[in-house]
Amino acid sequence: MELTIERLARELSLPVDQLERESARAYLEKQWRNVQAEILSICQKYGVSSWQEMNELIINEEVEEGKVLEDFQRVDHLTARAARLKKLLEEVDA
Repeated sequence: MELTIERLARELSLPVDQLERESARAYLEKQWRNVQAEILSICQKYGVSSWQEMNELIINEEVEEGKVLEDFQRVDHLTARAARLKKLLEEVDA
């Protein structure tokens, strides 16, 4: 028997919309945590904790832009993704 959202909701005695909302929230939270962990992992290489701090290193010429460019771009992308995930989490909670 195929496990559908309807069957799962019935088995758990939950309304389908509640199960969908809680499932979406759990998925988005997991994705957000994974993105945050990757950002932190990259930033730790440079002794910082955010894209902004990486940018300051470049501006203050504490590191050469060419040496950190790939990581800088990755953190920039991940920071934008984290913001989108956070916005979606807020919508799920609304």
